[in-house]
Amino acid sequence: MKKSITLLLSILIGGTLLVGCNQTKEEPVVEIKNVKVTAPDGLPAISLAKLAKEDPEVMKGYKIEYSIEATSDSLSTTVMKQEPDIAVVPSNMAAMAYNKTSNYQILGTVGMGSFYLVSSEDINDFDDLLGKEVGNTGKGLTPDITVQTILKEKNINTKDVNFNYVNAMSELVPLMATGKLNTGFVAEPALTGLMIKNENIKIIKGLNDAWKEISDSKTGYPQSTLIIKSDFARENPEFVKSFTEEISNGIKWLNENSKDAGIYAKEFGVSTEPTVIEKAMERANLEFVRISEMQKEYDDYYQKLFDFEPKTVGGKLPDEGIFYKGE
Repeated sequence: MKKSITLLLSILIGGTLLVGCNQTKEEPVVEIKNVKVTAPDGLPAISLAKLAKEDPEVMKGYKIEYSIEATSDSLSTTVMKQEPDIAVVPSNMAAMAYNKTSNYQILGTVGMGSFYLVSSEDINDFDDLLGKEVGNTGKGLTPDITVQTILKEKNINTKDVNFNYVNAMSELVPLMATGKLNTGFVAEPALTGLMIKNENIKIIKGLNDAWKEISDSKTGYPQSTLIIKSDFARENPEFVKSFTEEISNGIKWLNENSKDAGIYAKEFGVSTEPTVIEKAMERANLEFVRISEMQKEYDDYYQKLFDFEPKTVGGKLPDEGIFYKGE
């Protein structure tokens, strides 16, 4: 009887010790950091499509929430309120956000210029726009200023071009698809959709190529910019490094898998149809380039925008602090 009791006590004590050992070996609870990443509908959102769809673990302890802003106004509002930790924005908005909040910096560009001069008429270059009615979006905004700057540098008097301005690409495409306008500046992926609807539309010149001609840039102008909150970047440098590697690899994959890019983008919430995105990828100019390799292009771009209209960059040229130096 004594042997049975002794054996039972040994088992109980041994089990208790074993449980105690297991408890001490449990990993400590890791606090999860939520990271908000947003982009406007269109190519900027497409650049995030692989990350948003597959949601890879960029770094342990971080959970990323990807979202799309439907309009430029809603994107501007959320950025100026400093709601996203990371965002893809028009390059001039990056300057405005830095000047207004002092809390956003540029990580790099995710897309070079994707606007094209297109027409169903006999037009070969910018010189042929004289006396023509030409469609464009956003009078006084960056698409317009980019066009105006290129024409000015090519000694073309913009007063001799009859610009027909609309508020958005969604308004310009129907006009050109139905032949109410024959010539205009159209961006991808809307351009591919337009060319499907109107087979007479031909590409005359890419604004990115034209920008290379009027500047020293080998890449063109930065159209879409990846920005990050300064305080978040300062506190999470390893995450920033991992995230930029992920977005760079993601964009490369999208360019190499255009059909899947369209599917992924649609599932993410991009409004353009997958088949259109697939065809548009060839001219989309999506590419991630770190700011360390693009600072001169940004300096030149901001200078040209400022010279045309200071308000487009927030009233003053951004200083060196706008460029992230962590990598």
